[in-house]
Amino acid sequence: MTTTLYDIIDTWTMKWDRGLIDSVLEQVAAPFYKLKLVFFLLEEIWDALEFIDDPHEFMTEARKIQQIENLLGYGKIERAAKFVKLEIVESPELKITVLNAEDAIAKHPSWFDKARADE
Repeated sequence: MTTTLYDIIDTWTMKWDRGLIDSVLEQVAAPFYKLKLVFFLLEEIWDALEFIDDPHEFMTEARKIQQIENLLGYGKIERAAKFVKLEIVESPELKITVLNAEDAIAKHPSWFDKARADE
């Protein structure tokens, strides 16, 4: 199945599955990390998840979902999420391939930072 990162993130707001979220983020980040780049969108999502996971924050499932919806509504984040195309194979386990990683880097270099040596 071919889809966008936006559509995948949007599904998280229907069914919160933290294990699936982590798997998706790791697989989407992989082609960029191979090129020693960090995709700002993924960093924004990980920052939001860190806030969501903070034990000092009161987070119901509905509030977690609202945090992701709010994040996804920001202009630059929404554009980046809609630009990234994914191929998803769900059996026997979830496998995600970013179809346009090089295109994203070439067309939107401001979306990426050099990875630090410790990442």
